Amino acid sequence: MSNIIHQRIEEALKVMVPFAAQADEILEDLKQEQKGNFSAIFPKHSLFKTVAIRFLPYMEELDQDLKNLPEDMQDPAFEPLLTDLMKKLETTQQVLNSFHELREYEEEK
Repeated sequence: MSNIIHQRIEEALKVMVPFAAQADEILEDLKQEQKGNFSAIFPKHSLFKTVAIRFLPYMEELDQDLKNLPEDMQDPAFEPLLTDLMKKLETTQQVLNSFHELREYEEEK
């Protein structure tokens, strides 16, 4: 079962990485236009240890969290690590989706 969990999370990350890379390109363009000045994608006191103005560093943290997730579901660390990883994954996916929806809306204007 743990193998399936690891595999599903890895697949989700693979799907998200291109969207994160595309968002980072858009953010870089906005920076060149002196727009979108902010200090981090997620606030300092979020679940993430990473503090970055681009999405890919957060994706790297998610990947590392997946690597740190024990293979054995009976490991006492498994459930809390999985819970944190899933919260981070869901939050990142929501922010990326919102970011791209806003960009599409702005381009339609």
